[in-house]
Amino acid sequence: MFINIGAKIRYRREAKGVSQDALARYLGVTCKDILLWEEGESYPPIEYIPVLAGYFGTTTDELMCMDQFDNEDKIREYIDVFHEKLSVGNIKEAVETLREGIMHFPEDFRLKCLLMYGLYVSCDRPATVKHYSPELLALGEEILATCTEDAVRLEAKRLLCLHYYEDLNDTEKAREIAFSLPGRKICREDMLPIVSEGDAKLNAIQENISSYASLLATAIVEYASVNAALGAREKLAFCQTARRIREAVYPEGDIFEGAYVHMMLLKDMAVLHMALDEKEEALNCLEDCARCAAAFDALPKVSVHTSPLVNRLRFSKQHLQIPQKHKKTPLRDLFMNEVLPLQCFDPVKYSPRITDICNVFKDNPVG
Repeated sequence: MFINIGAKIRYRREAKGVSQDALARYLGVTCKDILLWEEGESYPPIEYIPVLAGYFGTTTDELMCMDQFDNEDKIREYIDVFHEKLSVGNIKEAVETLREGIMHFPEDFRLKCLLMYGLYVSCDRPATVKHYSPELLALGEEILATCTEDAVRLEAKRLLCLHYYEDLNDTEKAREIAFSLPGRKICREDMLPIVSEGDAKLNAIQENISSYASLLATAIVEYASVNAALGAREKLAFCQTARRIREAVYPEGDIFEGAYVHMMLLKDMAVLHMALDEKEEALNCLEDCARCAAAFDALPKVSVHTSPLVNRLRFSKQHLQIPQKHKKTPLRDLFMNEVLPLQCFDPVKYSPRITDICNVFKDNPVG
């Protein structure tokens, strides 16, 4: 109830130019009582609240921080509306929602950091980069200069790093920011298994198994993709290694949050098989890709992992690792509209197996 009331008393007392001793005499309490209140070691009795409010010329609600609860509800409303508009592709309206929120709460860095994200998502072509980049950079500089919340500062750095690299083509600046980020060994994921016990410890370990398997598989595929010295056969071998890593952690196929990434891996493998003129193997990968998409689409909104290494973890469809522009798109549509039409599959597009592959979606409705 009395969140930060001690800090409020100290702030009001110092602003009024009153000593702890003088305030104690006015209230008829000891100087130690005032000290304990201001240090948060104890709270003033309820009957003193209106007396203190009158003495400082404020309201009991302000002194008891009730205004903070009202503000928090309003801020949360702006955040929820932002995410709702972003989820349906109304990026411009989402950005305007946060700008309005910042007008009402100019000191709230969460809103400013979310606005950075909205602007980053908006930078999808040169014209919008030119339009939004100055505002994005100014917000980032303000957050890093004045915000003391670690989580907000780190997110601002992440967004600046991506913006400099992807939108401004400034690799040097992006790397400078990346090097200023904390190393993985001091992150939450490494600390939680150490400081947790019982089920919480097991859950933290399983979260790491899931995330590290995804990171490792993704890094292997990326290495194969950017290494110009590798031929198609070598790239395919690396992709197969990444696939085995995922399937070792999820032997029952409950990849869930990694379904889109795994689907794209299977697509890449099919492309490589076509480059090697291995049409049947390519069709096999396309079928696995379609089954992965269909299985995910058929899931309910919330699912529980079943593979032994991750069977304590729950999954919500909103946690799917997928580019923002595809957040509301069923994986079936991505397969049909972005995978199958690739030119490299033209030699097999009239194969009877293509029809069979597409029929996978008939028995798997979107959940």
